[in-house]
Amino acid sequence: MKSDLSKGVLLGIISPIIAFVIYVVFIIETTLGSVINNPSFTNNLPAIISLSLLINLALFFLKIKFNKDEQSRGILFSTFLYGVVIVILKFL
Repeated sequence: MKSDLSKGVLLGIISPIIAFVIYVVFIIETTLGSVINNPSFTNNLPAIISLSLLINLALFFLKIKFNKDEQSRGILFSTFLYGVVIVILKFL
């Protein structure tokens, strides 16, 4: 049981990062370094993180559909962790 929860947390933390990298490299077709070094990136970081979290929504419902409740709880927990990070970045 605990390993399924930790798998969900790990999946929920890593998947938005992977989704962002895939979007930058394959959709925008630019380098990751040029996007991160762009000054507007730091200004829009909370919005970028929140849009990257949409992959967690899809993963959450996919895990619920296949009765992986502990993993879906882990994904939800990591989404809440990202939410705390977004709020902190918004007010800094």
